[in-house]
Amino acid sequence: DECSGPLLASIGENAFDTYTATPSADPPDDSQCSGTYLDWDNSPDIWFLWVADGSGSVHFSTCDGSSYDTSIVLYEGSCDNQVACNGDSSGETGCQDYYSAIDFNVDAGEMYYIRIGGWFGETGQGTLTIE
Repeated sequence: DECSGPLLASIGENAFDTYTATPSADPPDDSQCSGTYLDWDNSPDIWFLWVADGSGSVHFSTCDGSSYDTSIVLYEGSCDNQVACNGDSSGETGCQDYYSAIDFNVDAGEMYYIRIGGWFGETGQGTLTIE
């Protein structure tokens, strides 16, 4: 559950479980998502690695009606180059009460690290959807 050994993500649904995860070093910078209730608070987290197969806008979401209050952080190229984050999103249907989502313009061939934790350290099972 560290950035040095991420799960490989693909377009579509990617299941995850943070019940046995541990907090990673270097908490996210919540100034990039002010007002979205990231509230990381030393959250147990997991990491995904996704390599963009094309350039353009991509939607990263933890919308899953049976999941928990997630938080999501996106890094580009490396585990320490944070480019976006979100604590609470809206607009999707069939989601848990508090899910997270990021829309980001990606570059073909670039590596993106997706870090998923929970509001004030919550844990659980869920789904990362990339579309």
